[in-house]
Amino acid sequence: MIKKIRGVLSAHISNNINTYFFLLLMFVAGVSAGAFTVNGLSTVQKSELTNYFQGFLELFKHQRVDSNEIMRISIIENIRIVGVLWLLGVSIIGIPFIYFLIGVRGFITGFTSGFIIYILGFKGVIFTMLTILPKEMIIVPSIIALGVNGINFSVNIIKNKSIKHMTKENLKTSFLAYCFVTLLFLSVIFVGILVEAYVTPVFMRMMIS
Repeated sequence: MIKKIRGVLSAHISNNINTYFFLLLMFVAGVSAGAFTVNGLSTVQKSELTNYFQGFLELFKHQRVDSNEIMRISIIENIRIVGVLWLLGVSIIGIPFIYFLIGVRGFITGFTSGFIIYILGFKGVIFTMLTILPKEMIIVPSIIALGVNGINFSVNIIKNKSIKHMTKENLKTSFLAYCFVTLLFLSVIFVGILVEAYVTPVFMRMMIS
């Protein structure tokens, strides 16, 4: 069963290697832009963000973390992203916006990581690796895969419309498969949400103390 799943995943990635590459490139570009933006902030902006971050750490240090609330907020945010990707996939003209959304997601990751490293130095690297990287390693590949899924669905509709072979039955089958894959990766993202809610705070408290 595991070998079969690996075979299917391997074939899927091989068939869509170019799309994965360009979406990953867009994400990396977003991360780079976010990291460089930290250096472009004014002294006042850096000071305000530093005070905010230090205040957050102090608050985190002296108060109990409500993991259920973190999970609730994370679920809402991630469902929002998945929902937008899903809509862009069925809108046909949403392909450029999928690339843009992946880039924005990378920008947020790059800016957050870059600013933490700016404030804490080498400790910030360790802090980022323990608190941001674990969930990102689960959530980001899933979001990129959803982007590929959306692009494939849009391209499939465009191609079939151009040759006028898209019957209602074929459209229904493709749409159900598209929704199934979306739900599948949403369940994987939920694992990342659990890591963010229940594992990340433990590492964060260790770093703060």
